[in-house]
Amino acid sequence: MIAIGLGLGVIKFSLLFVGMAAGMPAGLSSLVLQTQAIFTVIFAAILLRERPVRLQIAGLAIAALGLGLVAWRLGPDRPPLAFALVLAAAGAWGLSNVGIRRAAPGDMLNFIVWVSAVATPVLIGLTLAVDGPAADLAAIRSMSWRSVAALLFVSGLATLWAWAAWGALIRRHSATTVAPFSMLVPFFGIASAALILDEPVHATDVIGGVLVVGGVLTGAFAAPSRARNDARPDAGRDEGVRSDPAPVPPS
Repeated sequence: MIAIGLGLGVIKFSLLFVGMAAGMPAGLSSLVLQTQAIFTVIFAAILLRERPVRLQIAGLAIAALGLGLVAWRLGPDRPPLAFALVLAAAGAWGLSNVGIRRAAPGDMLNFIVWVSAVATPVLIGLTLAVDGPAADLAAIRSMSWRSVAALLFVSGLATLWAWAAWGALIRRHSATTVAPFSMLVPFFGIASAALILDEPVHATDVIGGVLVVGGVLTGAFAAPSRARNDARPDAGRDEGVRSDPAPVPPS
């Protein structure tokens, strides 16, 4: 819980928001962040011995090609350092996925609440050290209703509820099966950034997004379900996949 709280709640979100503050567009950040699926497959193979099948590897390669196509436009409006920070955030997310898969908590909402409780004091300490008490106090005093609404959305819906659902899926299925689906996020991120923030959408972004989704679908349909694996008598021995330490809840 402490490791996931630091990796997910502190490192991942800190690097993501710092990268956006350094110049990464919001829509593009949502796309680059999905390299977490690649990191998840790598970390799961090393730490959990979950071996991806060939079609999964091919799908992730296609998705990586799409992300690389978007990264090709790095420049003044897409600073390389900001890009690297968001990419590092994706690595922290991938490692956290493996941690959740290994922990296999029974109540994901309760687990995420405690993970957030671990991250909160560390984040408070970081903002006080980096920004200073005066700047933090001024930011709180100047909060508008939009800021409050954004805070409630990010903390309540996009963090507690979404991460509880995400973690429950990882617990019921292999990490390599669930992680690629997050690559569908860029379509929502890029579209909403274009509609709300007037961020430009380039042809390479569209082509890269199509490759990302194509790679996701290729890898996801190729991945065997944990539920099917667990039902087999040799589930814990086949291809190095360990058996689930916790019972799988009914559908």
